[in-house]
Amino acid sequence: MSANQIAVADKSQEAYVTFDDFMTLPIFFYRTIGVDPYESTGSKSVPSRWLYVIFMMHVINIAFNFGAETTVIVLYYDDMESIVDVCMTICYLGHDIVSLLKIFSVQRQRAKLSALVREMKSIFPAPNREEQRKYQVDYYLRRCRFFMRGFSGLYLFLVVTYSFYVYIKYLIQHWILESVDAEKAMPYYSVSPWDWHDNWSYYVMYLIQVVAAYMTTTGHISTDILIYAVNMQLVMHFDYLSRELSEFRLNKQSKNDGKCYAKDLNLLQDLIAYHNKLLSLSDVTNSVFGLPLLLNFLTSSVMVCFVGFQMTLGLSVYHTVKLAIFLLSAVTEIYLICYFSDLLIVASEGVASAAYEMSWFEGDQRFKKMLVLITLRAQKTVCLKATIFLDISMETMTMFLKMSYRLFCVIRTMYQ
Repeated sequence: MSANQIAVADKSQEAYVTFDDFMTLPIFFYRTIGVDPYESTGSKSVPSRWLYVIFMMHVINIAFNFGAETTVIVLYYDDMESIVDVCMTICYLGHDIVSLLKIFSVQRQRAKLSALVREMKSIFPAPNREEQRKYQVDYYLRRCRFFMRGFSGLYLFLVVTYSFYVYIKYLIQHWILESVDAEKAMPYYSVSPWDWHDNWSYYVMYLIQVVAAYMTTTGHISTDILIYAVNMQLVMHFDYLSRELSEFRLNKQSKNDGKCYAKDLNLLQDLIAYHNKLLSLSDVTNSVFGLPLLLNFLTSSVMVCFVGFQMTLGLSVYHTVKLAIFLLSAVTEIYLICYFSDLLIVASEGVASAAYEMSWFEGDQRFKKMLVLITLRAQKTVCLKATIFLDISMETMTMFLKMSYRLFCVIRTMYQ
């Protein structure tokens, strides 16, 4: 084989989608904050020391900012003139706490998540043209990346806007407009243990806050898009199973040829075992991500109502735009979780319909009983679950908005 032929063969091989292609973005964000969410296949090594050091530095930084922001709430919670600052600081704290809890929750489930990844790798379509075409892997990867990049971009835009607006405003006022009223400010409300005004420590404090904001935002991004990646692959497998069942045809010689009939039965048994595997993987997925999903719904409801309340106070355009971005991010996070869960519901329910649409009437009693078995199992709703408290679907989005509005009305009434 010539060098050109080898190069073409290598290029063709690299063109196939792998399991890791789905996980690239979540792993990238996790590792920027020093987290290794699961073990690689065949590896039992602990996360590297550098990742551990990075993570501990982030945790210490978050703890420092948490104390500084909590002090603001304690000092000014009963000052009506500072109500906006207090409400915004509560939103920041809620954002920080949930991010850390989501990261620690995934870390606590690391062994289970590693086992889930190994199982999903084992059933991922083989790197050949025919296999990947049947699964439509390219389509699901493009779709998954679209949502992962869109959600990541939205949250990064959020953190960049909140973190750098005040400094850019200061630079414009001081250097371009040459305003005597230009003064340095921090991007987030907090009480500093030292006086950072008019000295170099301003930049240290500013950097501390920006790094903390990135860490907490990345905690939300990485966990949520990891859920998207796992969920989209489950949808891909359920859709493939539905197509295989609906296109399943008994061999015409099966009635007269025992070997042909046995082969058809074995194929059906393989599909049933495949369905059982998918149901098991769905349960493990909910076991790993159940707590982060629950935290998303509980805290987002509170943050949405606080942000909505602030937007009714007649603030400046700058503050209103910031709040609108925060509100959009929180609602989008919940909407996408509901959307992905709904995809899983539709894909899993399609298995029962596909089993009914196949040529089951040509089979004998044993064949039909096997179909009844897979149909009964497909009646069980497969969806993302926020632990035992909530089965997530698009209806959950409606419930979330209603609950947020009620909380908003309560806060608004108390304020008046």
